[in-house]
Amino acid sequence: MHETITPWLGHEFVALSAEGDPHGSVTVEMAGLLGRMDERLRTHGLSLADTVRTRLWARDMDAWGGAVEERARILSGDARSVSSSHIRPSRFASAARLSLDLLAMRPNDRQSRKQVVEYEPQTIVARHLVREGVLFISGNTVVLPTFEQQLPVVVGRIGDTLAMAGSSWQRVVRASFFLHESQRMEHLRQSFRQLVPHPVSGCEYAWVDTRQGKLIEIEVTAEV
Repeated sequence: MHETITPWLGHEFVALSAEGDPHGSVTVEMAGLLGRMDERLRTHGLSLADTVRTRLWARDMDAWGGAVEERARILSGDARSVSSSHIRPSRFASAARLSLDLLAMRPNDRQSRKQVVEYEPQTIVARHLVREGVLFISGNTVVLPTFEQQLPVVVGRIGDTLAMAGSSWQRVVRASFFLHESQRMEHLRQSFRQLVPHPVSGCEYAWVDTRQGKLIEIEVTAEV
């Protein structure tokens, strides 16, 4: 398991990343990953309840389908958090079908609660959460025929969520872009700058494979 501890935005964040054990069902693999991560978080005085974001990587669509449901089942209640999920078989260094990135935030006030906002109607993915002035937005994507059609819709939806939470693109501290490998990264950067002309700090980019025709997915973290 890879682990980093980072001071950021006035808090301490613990980031964990690991591949699953491919023996048994996909749901068992997903549950095992989260169980191991919960054990590791507890060595820091944290738990899955302090999770603010997870990013699931699956080897294929069959693994993806069962994993997202099991993740949502386990990360419910106090552990409910924002999320994204991607297909990327070349990411794996083992025979695992699943890999998970998890981000936990140590609150300055242990009595503070995560404020989770759901989509209406509610989906398997939370719309956003806020804790102690930090806003986390789930990965946004859309199924439309072309990248040129998808990107403005995704950016618009994120803008609506930022406004709903009392924030804006000007207060975004990290934007994570997941681009289908059929597209050009420079085209993404240029197109995004046209839609959001002021600089966004902390941009990061990754390649992903096909999932239901989705060519771009964007996660955002901001201050409120």
